Order: sequence, then C-alpha cells, then structure tokens
Amino acid sequence: MQTITQDFKLGEPQVAGPLAVFPIFGSSSRLPYRSFAQAAALNAFVKELDDGASVRELIIENPTDLPLLVYEGEEVLGAQQNRTFDTSVLIDVGARVRLPVSCVEHGRWDGRRSTERFTVAPQAADPSLRRVKRSRANQRASVGLAALPDQGEVWQEVGSKFGEHGAHSSSDALHDVYEARRVDLGRLTSAVRPLDGQTGAVAAVAGRPVALDLVSRADVFASLLPRLAQGYALDALESRVAEADADAAAAVAFLDAVIDAPREPLPTAGLGRGLRVDGEHLVGSGLEHEDELVALSAFPVDGEQATGLEIMSAPIARPSRRAPRRS
Repeated sequence: MQTITQDFKLGEPQVAGPLAVFPIFGSSSRLPYRSFAQAAALNAFVKELDDGASVRELIIENPTDLPLLVYEGEEVLGAQQNRTFDTSVLIDVGARVRLPVSCVEHGRWDGRRSTERFTVAPQAADPSLRRVKRSRANQRASVGLAALPDQGEVWQEVGSKFGEHGAHSSSDALHDVYEARRVDLGRLTSAVRPLDGQTGAVAAVAGRPVALDLVSRADVFASLLPRLAQGYALDALESRVAEADADAAAAVAFLDAVIDAPREPLPTAGLGRGLRVDGEHLVGSGLEHEDELVALSAFPVDGEQATGLEIMSAPIARPSRRAPRRS
C-alpha cells in the first residue's frame, strides 16, 4: 500500500500487538540539519540556565557545523530534573538559545547538579502526554497567551502512568516508568524500524491514530524514530486490546486531516517560523523554514486514543490535488 496525500505517501504498517506504525515518505529537504541526538555526539549540549535554574526553560548550545533540530516531545535526563521539549526548534550554527520545556520528574530538584549537561533519553514522551501539552499550549496561544503547556497537568499525566504500569519512582520520574516496562516496550518496538526515504510516521493503537510525527530529512527521522517508538509503545501497553488490525483508512484520514488543518504562526526561539495546528478533531505544532515544512507533530484531541472521532471513520483519501498549504 502506498496512498498519496498531497506531497506524502503512506507505506505498509509495521505492526506488533495493538501498535501499528505507518511510515510516511516525503520529498527530500533542501535544508541540511541534524537531530539533537546526532548533534549531541558532536558536542552540542543542553544545560540549566546560567543565572539560576528554571523548571520551564533550558539552554541549548550548537557548536557544530549544521543547524540542529530539537523535536517536540524529546526527553533529556539529568541536571536538576528531567525535562521534555515543549516545541520543535531549529538551532542555528554557533547559536545559544533558551528553550521552553516541561518537567517530567516531579520529586527531584537537585541544585548540586545545576552545572551538569543533560543526556539524551532513550525515549520521547508518549503521545498521551504530548497531546495534553499541545492541547493546552494551543488553547493559550488562541487567546493571545504564551503557547506553553500547564505544568500541573503534565505532572498529573505523568503521575497517572505509575499506577497504570505498576512502576515505582523515588522522584516521580517518567523515565522510571519506561525503565519498568523496557522489556515489554522492546517487544513492541522491535517491529518498528526506519525505512529508506522515510520522513515520518502515523502511529496507531488498537486501530486508532494516536500521533503523527514528520520531519523533512530521512536521516533525522531515522535518528528520532527509536525514541518516538518507545513513546508509541507505552501508549500501546495501556491498551486493553492485545492485538489489532492496522486500519489504513484511519491512518490516511488522519494524515490528510493534519496536512489540511489550519496553521497559525507561533514565535520560535530559533530559525524559521513556528506554527500551531488546530483542526476540528486534532491539535499540533511544527516549524517552517523558507516555505519548507521542517517539522510537524499532531494528535487527536480525544484522550481515549481517538475513539469516536469522525475523521477516523473516513474512507481512504484519494490523492489530493490541492497545492501545499501556506500558513
């Protein structure tokens, strides 16, 4: 199966239990850049603020020879407490930028580690948490406020994971939930691997889309996918369905709805132009640079893995003849 929606093609799903990951293939990017994980291997780093640590902000520095992409939902570990990035940001060569983040380790604030550099986590935040963050950020932006998640809602969402997964953490760290389920996560993610030319994915649990993730470079997506897949799999482990057929119609309908959804500009700390996406049944955010879509993530607005969403019951979309959307 290769179904075309605008400039993207959806490939055959990679399936394990209730999890299905549909690869997205897009045109090659004009813009060279690296993922944060790729750049971190070349001495790019994230740290606490120099003038006193803040729960909601970190500093990133890019000493490499290419811009780097920090992708929404990526998690970093260490320093005073673990965080996830709130939005996708493209950091220029030589730039030092303050980034918005959310805390995913409620019970630790260790000032003794304030000068420590963060490490890249083996997972990104799960789609359920990312959806909570993005829904609130977009809601705030729509009324003229800063596009930031609610930290209390983030902690509440993280806290719910411990009972759901039978995990324990002395510091209420989301990372410890993943560690407690790492074997089970591996059983699901072993089926998920990057393919040649793949620039994104629609992840579905029990036949219903839970996330769309997209970048403009296949090498960057290949770097991101193992960590994104851990998040997809965590949501899948919460499903009461042991196995499910991959619903191609729902995946294509979601991809088409995201691409067609209205986009509004958002401020960004880095290169390009940030954007928010608000459709009738979805929320998302992304980044454009010189009319090129560099990053895009989106989620159904329903908290129960999109059950009952109208767009999920739509038939497979025919190839779109519409011109690419400009925000």
